[in-house]
Amino acid sequence: MKLKNILIAFMMIIGTTLMAQEKYEQAVLKQLSTIGKIWKSVEGQEFEEIKFNANIGDYTPVLQEISKMKDQGWEVWNSSMTDNGPTYFLRRKLK
Repeated sequence: MKLKNILIAFMMIIGTTLMAQEKYEQAVLKQLSTIGKIWKSVEGQEFEEIKFNANIGDYTPVLQEISKMKDQGWEVWNSSMTDNGPTYFLRRKLK
């Protein structure tokens, strides 16, 4: 029984270590509805401005940009909401 527990613990440590080695590319999308812009940055590069025409509270433009990025292998892993609008954090596994 003790050997079985040791083997299970060892396998859990190895599994956790392998998962921790995955590398990701990071991106952020910030919609500023009041000025009709989305700010997009990939890997900390200078923000790209994407202009749009939509009403305040309409998040369709940023969701469309997320959809395009998902087609390129990105996934949303976190988001936040402020008075200025939503911010989405995306990641993509490096190959």
